[in-house]
Formats: sequence, structure tokens, C-alpha cells
Amino acid sequence: MNSDIKLMLVIYQTTEYDWLGDKIHDVNRLTKHHIVKKELGGENGVSNYALLTPKSHKLVHLLEEKDPALFESINSLFLELNRSKRPPTENYYKRINNLLRNNKSLTKEFKPRKSRY
Repeated sequence: MNSDIKLMLVIYQTTEYDWLGDKIHDVNRLTKHHIVKKELGGENGVSNYALLTPKSHKLVHLLEEKDPALFESINSLFLELNRSKRPPTENYYKRINNLLRNNKSLTKEFKPRKSRY
């Protein structure tokens, strides 16, 4: 496992669900998503990464093509979580779910984590 991911696991305690709400398991390990793309000046480092399963990572980049506004909204939440240096909360996942739920074409490909709210 990459050292940046190891550090982020300590900081964000991302052990059950990734930052998009996808379940983490042995065959669905975590990847680093650049919140600000390298081509746009984004750095390689913990302060510019979101922890995503490969499935979530693929979905985020699909959104980049199909719904750039939603892609930006999700990346904004990732950046907000990253800056907090705290684990994702139920409220955070509720906000992610609300964004994803509004895009019906993607709910067939991805079932977001169910919020308690």
C-alpha cells in the first residue's frame, strides 16, 4: 500500500467506506484521486488526494465527462473533507448521497452508502 494512503488512513480513519460512500473490501482497495488535477496545478500529496475505491474512482472520472458541474461539486466536498483532517461524518455522507441521488443515470452504476438520515 502506498505511503500516502497509509497516512490518510491514519488521519481520516477510512476503513469501512471510501469518500464517495462505496464499501471497502479486500478486492475493492483504496486509490488516490487527485482533487485538483495535476494538469491544473494540483500537487501530488495528501493535501490533494481523496480516498476512493477503484469503482468510485472510475465513477468520479465518468462524472467529469458526463456532468462536469457534479464532478466539481463532489471534488469540492472532497477538498472540504481533506482540509478538515477529520474522518467523514454522517453529515458528509448525506451530502455526497444528495449529490449522487440527483443524477439518476449514475445510480444504476453506483449505489451510494445509505445515510442514517
